Amino acid sequence: MSYRKSILLTALHGRFRRLPVSRSSRAETALHHKALACFRGEEHARVGSEIRVDFEQTREAYKSKGSAELLRGLLVFKLCSYDFLVDRNKEIMDLCKKLMGQAVFEKLMKMTFYGQFVAGEDHQSIKPLIQKNRAFGVGAVLDYSVEEDLTKEEAETKEMESCVSVSEKENPGEDHRERKFTAHRKFGDRRDGVTSARTYFYADEVKCDQHMETFLKCIKASGGSSEDGFSAIKMTALGRPQFLLQFSEVLVKWKHFFRFLAAQQGNGGREVLERKLDLEQLQTFLTKLGAKGDIHGWFTNEKLCSSGTIDMLDWNSLIDERTKISDLLMVPNIETGHLEHLLKKFTEEEEKQMKRMLQRLDVLAKHAVENSVRLMVDAEQTYFQPAISRLTLEMQRLFNRDKPVIFNTYQCYLKEAYENVCVDVELSRREGWCSS
Repeated sequence: MSYRKSILLTALHGRFRRLPVSRSSRAETALHHKALACFRGEEHARVGSEIRVDFEQTREAYKSKGSAELLRGLLVFKLCSYDFLVDRNKEIMDLCKKLMGQAVFEKLMKMTFYGQFVAGEDHQSIKPLIQKNRAFGVGAVLDYSVEEDLTKEEAETKEMESCVSVSEKENPGEDHRERKFTAHRKFGDRRDGVTSARTYFYADEVKCDQHMETFLKCIKASGGSSEDGFSAIKMTALGRPQFLLQFSEVLVKWKHFFRFLAAQQGNGGREVLERKLDLEQLQTFLTKLGAKGDIHGWFTNEKLCSSGTIDMLDWNSLIDERTKISDLLMVPNIETGHLEHLLKKFTEEEEKQMKRMLQRLDVLAKHAVENSVRLMVDAEQTYFQPAISRLTLEMQRLFNRDKPVIFNTYQCYLKEAYENVCVDVELSRREGWCSS
């Protein structure tokens, strides 16, 4: 058995708080009998009616745990509190393998860390745990974890190669890029300081296809393990991160441009959904900026013309899936008053790579619908997140018509989180799909 390939299970409603008060073995036995009866389809209504989501009550929080599981959790989390053990875990594990042998080592891991954090190795082995948690009102998100043995230097090299465009390599420093959205070797190893099931580094398109196949298997396993399965994916696993980095920069610059225009029309201090641009004033201002041709055509939509104004949602809709990817990378330069290409050159191969990423997302979303599985798109680094959120939103508009299937992740520690949620919820209300 390999401990580098496993399915992680994250509780939706449960979390560790503190050790519960002691319970009699009779009460504990009765509780487990109830859970087993639920697995067999018996007493379903009675068990379900007793589920309470209140984690201030330790009896409720640890209702599904036996004494052995609680002691294991106490031991494992205590060991995890020692930096020496955490920082040198690989060396310690290699030493234990040599001293104990593979079989004994695997058994020890199952009894401790592996048993505490990992649901199982495949879709069959995870079913008992998912069913047990479900009996106590705890859902699950399946996340397939595959450890990739990369040194820090190798990770940095891969990141630099995958985040730098041909244009930037040929003409370094000439493209209109912000430092926040350009690759830096110092931050190339995205694993640093991140607690995550998996960090993906781009190798090639074949590897991305393999990641997609892995996600498809996880979606299928999630659908086969419960009626309302939940599976997580990371967008950096599905394509070259260069596009996410560049598209994020475009989205952020256009958002800042909208705020700038709103301030010019005296609407800068209003709430995000109350900021509206007068269409005539906007056309005049765009002409002064030197906007020509297709830029003016963006505002001839009947919906926009009928209202005479443009709000943030209308503004965001100007960039849609029908636009060529190379045309997406057009940004306003407020200082010079001109619209400029983010990159001096966008190659045909780069465009194909970006389209393949979108195609993989589409395949995963359709597979989730077919298997009645909810798909959660994991949040990632802040310099990727604007593009990830926008692409997730586009999937929601397609697949969340009848019920929530695609779920976005909001980084609520960021200042703009509340504004982002408000905009997305209002868009779902206007267009009639389920925000999630």
